[in-house]
Amino acid sequence: MPVAKTLMVLCASFVTLTCHATEPYMSDTKTYCIGRYLVDVPADAEINGQSYDYKYGRIESSAVVNAVGFQRQMAHREEELRAGKQKDGYKLKGVLRPAPTTWIFELQQQLLMGPSVGFEAHKWIDGQAFKLSQEDTLDEKYEQIISIVKTDVFPSLRARHAQEIPTEPGYCLKAGFIANDGRTSQFEDAAISFKFAQWPGVLVSIETMTVTKLGQPSLLQRIDSGGMPDVFKNLVSQIRILRRGPRTINGRAGEEILSTLPTDAGYRLHQFRWEADGTEVSNGLKPTITVELESGITQDNGVPTRPLLTDDQAIALFDAVANSVRLRPVSTANVSENQGSPNAPLGTLAQTGTPCPQTGWWTCPEAAANEIEGGRRQRFEAGTAMPAVQVLPKQSFIERITGRQQKHSVDTVWKLVAYDASANSDHGNSR
Repeated sequence: MPVAKTLMVLCASFVTLTCHATEPYMSDTKTYCIGRYLVDVPADAEINGQSYDYKYGRIESSAVVNAVGFQRQMAHREEELRAGKQKDGYKLKGVLRPAPTTWIFELQQQLLMGPSVGFEAHKWIDGQAFKLSQEDTLDEKYEQIISIVKTDVFPSLRARHAQEIPTEPGYCLKAGFIANDGRTSQFEDAAISFKFAQWPGVLVSIETMTVTKLGQPSLLQRIDSGGMPDVFKNLVSQIRILRRGPRTINGRAGEEILSTLPTDAGYRLHQFRWEADGTEVSNGLKPTITVELESGITQDNGVPTRPLLTDDQAIALFDAVANSVRLRPVSTANVSENQGSPNAPLGTLAQTGTPCPQTGWWTCPEAAANEIEGGRRQRFEAGTAMPAVQVLPKQSFIERITGRQQKHSVDTVWKLVAYDASANSDHGNSR
């Protein structure tokens, strides 16, 4: 056994020295944008699957030719929800239509501990229908979340071709892009996998995900700390480690383990993984990054497909993809120009959902006769989506006692009344 281990270490060292020298299969590549990162893969690679979570839940997209077809789909979905055709038990509570091509289905179900709320938010733009959904939403945060979806997430969302690499800050998802500078703490998870016609059963996956807690066990720590029942020790002893240890890629310190696993058919399967832990909680610019290569994913009569690439070829492919993962560069020229000297005259108007044309103080018609959440005059940054106004009705006696207050979200037309340098003494006198 000591001899075998010595040979294994020598072999792993040899592979480590040689596999970085050349990176075949990557002379002709395609670049994909996932979340806030880029990755290069062989030009003939095909997308096997992808998934994206942004802020509040899974965000999906599908091709819908025109707005008429989208409205038809939404009407059908509303009928399904009203009929109770929802597997998780949620029923339709209400329907919001903040824009002609935006539908938000408010959902609710009764549990033993009380009501549970959720939502399905749908938007159509340029031939793509997007859906953002969440269940078990905290009741006290529900109105705030719905407001952010209507005034920030959806107004910042646009359609995107698969090969388009945006130059502005934001988050790439399937057929879409959300303009966002990444400075706000929020949950993000972007994952994509690729398959290859010339290597059936080989799958390469890349994922970036924000972390909720620092100091979690690293990849190799998790592997080393796991106990192994005696019944599996013989199988584990047959695993070959091709490479293992720390590895930094494009400034991100991580760890990797490249191994092959035995099969009953006599050939071996590849299981490679590199992982760099996130370095800041809820920061989409500093997420956990993982790159994986697996062979034998597809099966023939229950038997994993025999890999058509050698260990060296698998390592070269894995290294080439992993080495290409990098934070997407962005241009801040437009942002800096918008936030420089005033370029929009006082009195400029901007509707809810449109980009703010000028950093400064804004007001709306509703503020003249109503109490407004956030104040009669509010400061907005250039380039951000103009929000709906939150009108606060006069509190009832019960509401004053309980500390609660209803509010109504209203699409409005904002008016620029002061530049950023003009301190607004009226700000905050809304309540």
